[in-house]
Amino acid sequence: MVNAPAILTELLDKSAAWQPGTPPHVVNLSLLPHTPEDLDMIERVLGHGTLTILSRGYGNCRITSTATPHVWRVRYFNSMDTLILDTIEVTEVPEVACAAQEDLADSAERLGEICAIIAEPAP
Repeated sequence: MVNAPAILTELLDKSAAWQPGTPPHVVNLSLLPHTPEDLDMIERVLGHGTLTILSRGYGNCRITSTATPHVWRVRYFNSMDTLILDTIEVTEVPEVACAAQEDLADSAERLGEICAIIAEPAP
């Protein structure tokens, strides 16, 4: 193992100190030296959560909760399903899982239109 103990110390410390409003803390595994044994140990210690979110766009982003509070594994894949960015985030919900403000505004407008049609009296 190369970096698993240091990475885990950092993540577990940030998880224990997390409070609402705490800025996200991101560990970019793609930029750190590590071995397969490091990744196995990190995965074992953080545990498996119960939630997986898949975001599709130019590629795929797979967001997986861990059993450790407020710790998420976020993996980005290109259109060939090759891993291009692998991060672990300590946050309430990773930003990539949240809808953009423009999308929320568009949805609200469309829902308003639907409600107005439903509320129209029948001829």
